[in-house]
Amino acid sequence: MKLQTIIPASAALALMTALAACSENDRESTIAEDGAIRFAANTDFNSRAGDVTTNNLTEFNVYAYTNGGSAPTLFMDNVTVTKTASNTWTYSPLKYWPAGTVDFYAYAPSSWIGTAGTLAPVKYSNHEAKTDLIYAVAAGLSGNGAGGNAQVVFNFRHALSKVTVLLSSTNTDLKVNVTNVALANVKSSGEFTFPKNTTSGAPTDQTVGTWSNQSDSFPYLLHMSSTQSDVVTLTTTPVDLSETGLGGPKFLIPQILNWRSMGAKDDNYIMLMCSVYDAKTNVKLWPNANTPSENIVEGSTNDDGLLKFPLSTSQFSEWKPGYHYIYNVVVNANEDMGAIEFGTPTVDTYVDVQTSYSH
Repeated sequence: MKLQTIIPASAALALMTALAACSENDRESTIAEDGAIRFAANTDFNSRAGDVTTNNLTEFNVYAYTNGGSAPTLFMDNVTVTKTASNTWTYSPLKYWPAGTVDFYAYAPSSWIGTAGTLAPVKYSNHEAKTDLIYAVAAGLSGNGAGGNAQVVFNFRHALSKVTVLLSSTNTDLKVNVTNVALANVKSSGEFTFPKNTTSGAPTDQTVGTWSNQSDSFPYLLHMSSTQSDVVTLTTTPVDLSETGLGGPKFLIPQILNWRSMGAKDDNYIMLMCSVYDAKTNVKLWPNANTPSENIVEGSTNDDGLLKFPLSTSQFSEWKPGYHYIYNVVVNANEDMGAIEFGTPTVDTYVDVQTSYSH
């Protein structure tokens, strides 16, 4: 078996292996000359399945506070800002710039933060991992006086890590049937803290939100075969499996990844339930008599075995927010299969049986 990993990062962290997506700088703009507070928004990434982008973002919520960090006073209380058909952003009732500065905190979707506000750590738990969370901060802004540009332009960042698992088999002499796929021991709950500084430009420790108190280890299901027709036979073309069919990434809480005991205890790994056959004869090759008991799925309909691929690799041992982690798992053989090999042959020599006649 072989595990390849591609770890694309955000545009400002391009020193990693590859980019998951490029920056997107489209902004809807309008100049405010009446002292009213108006909004515009963009996100860091181009469109991918399930991602929130500048193009598909149609609504976000805003908390705003005055008096800076010493004694913040609530100024905008979870206001919903909506994109119109003319690509401008509107909310009601309209607010006007106060004499001092304002710190704005925005997020989407609206179900994420709730009424607790954005100054304290926000609890989050998700066992489906299908929702992309985005956030933005625009700190220390003012109306810039009469006739100035009083627009607040948010640059949203992604709060979660995006994870995709691709499966293939490039050995055409084998048939690999996959029954179930899951991510084992992944934390599904945590607390998110907004950064205090504006989320624009290159991401830094001060402009990226942080996660803490990750807990609730959970097996995230990527594919489950309810019937034999759901079993997937791998081909040379990598396939993205999810519990709802093909092409479903997971949006997961950033966290430390462990691989210390080969898949036991709290190790984080890709769990692959499958069987391997000879492609021509359909004779089962794995699991077999050499397969350890911990890699046998007792009671499975197809007498499947269990393969484990660590989520932590030599390239990284942590999922970070705003990164897309692509695991390319290639199933071509297994050490338990015991490949049939041929050594140097020997040939018996003829046994001489000599008979002599004389007459």
